[in-house]
Amino acid sequence: IVEPCYLVAVQEKPARSHTRSHPQQPNPGTSWRERADLKMASKPHEAESYEDGHAEPEELGGCMGCCVMCCFGCLTCCGCRNVVCRKIIFFPPNPPFYKIEDQKLLRIPPDLLPHSEMLTEEDTKLMSHAKLARDLDVRVVRLKTSRGSEVCGCYITYPKATDTVLYSHGNATDVGMQSYAVETMVINCQVNVFFYDYTGYGWSAQQGQPSPAHVESDCEAAYKYLVETANVPPEKIILYGQSLGSVPSCILAKNHKVKGMVIHSGLASAIRVIKPSIKKSPWFDLFRNCETIKEAKCPVFVIHGTVDIAVPFSNGKLLHDNAPMKIDPWWVSGANHNNIEMDFHREYYIHLIKAFKEFTVLQKKGGVPTSATEYKVPVTKQPKTSL
Repeated sequence: IVEPCYLVAVQEKPARSHTRSHPQQPNPGTSWRERADLKMASKPHEAESYEDGHAEPEELGGCMGCCVMCCFGCLTCCGCRNVVCRKIIFFPPNPPFYKIEDQKLLRIPPDLLPHSEMLTEEDTKLMSHAKLARDLDVRVVRLKTSRGSEVCGCYITYPKATDTVLYSHGNATDVGMQSYAVETMVINCQVNVFFYDYTGYGWSAQQGQPSPAHVESDCEAAYKYLVETANVPPEKIILYGQSLGSVPSCILAKNHKVKGMVIHSGLASAIRVIKPSIKKSPWFDLFRNCETIKEAKCPVFVIHGTVDIAVPFSNGKLLHDNAPMKIDPWWVSGANHNNIEMDFHREYYIHLIKAFKEFTVLQKKGGVPTSATEYKVPVTKQPKTSL
């Protein structure tokens, strides 16, 4: 298993002290590394160990929870839902983590990734052409969507790969930042990966504002490119959706018959992120993956951390339960929302490769199981710490 280069960059950084009581303010013109040290010094030390088992974060209960839901419902009636979505749901990186020059991808160095939330326009001058490991081929394309916007897509191919992953990334990231994780997936899983931005993200920020409707048209444009331009058969496509990316992945699994789908830290619906205990989606709920996934035309593999504080664990459990065709999930003990690939990278790729093989086995048997009990990936007990 090859470790991602951004993980190596994090591991090689010197330990920082957490003993300063008063954070220093950075002087104008300080480098990104100096700003990062000051920010880390101002944060209290956070415990790195988690209790075993599933721990749901506290949800908005009582009057507060009802008020939030009522306000969102009223704003929807007033036609302001898209405005609210842009403010509280979509968080495109600003500035973007990449540039496109002469149809080539320029991305930030991996040692900037741990401090990506402090990236400035000055830091973007450090971007360089993406030189992928093992001379992998990367193709940069511009996709025209049905809603009239253009989004950026990247296609990384692996020699003699048989399957292609259609990767839908999460929130607060873009093609540039995600390219490092995708590159590692291509090498470890020996697959081709096509990943793309949503309207309003990265290079596509000039094409309009992000919205649920744009997300759907963006993913359909990506699927159309693979099938019609790259000539990838639908039965060779594996959908992969991380966090917010679970939304377009579930839409594609409903609309098209593909080989399989991986949901990584996915949300059951927008309301269930803040109120996981709700039984029935209100009429104004968004991103109803828990309902869309019931019509998925492929087997589903769900990955979710048991102490996810961004998208509660119950969201992943509900998605797995509602999928009509599924293999055994991987509930990552002690994992949060964004640390599975880094802190559990070895187990992550072992499970992912196993799931891809299981999709192939099901396909060779002439179909997919009608229930999750027919074909299962063996469950491996997870250690308390990553390898």
